[in-house]
Amino acid sequence: MTRMSKQGERRAVSHRRRRAPSPKTGPKRDNLEFGYRIHLNGLNPDSLAGRFIPKVR
Repeated sequence: MTRMSKQGERRAVSHRRRRAPSPKTGPKRDNLEFGYRIHLNGLNPDSLAGRFIPKVR
């Protein structure tokens, strides 16, 4: 194996520029009244008595 020149080593390295770390970002939490979004087409809590809704995977 032959020695690689310094210039060749520099050319072989990825040329992405380093940047200072930025502050973390992410999804903002919604301020929901019940803790979840109410679906208009869902069942009313009053009509849920005696109903079984299975989990579907």
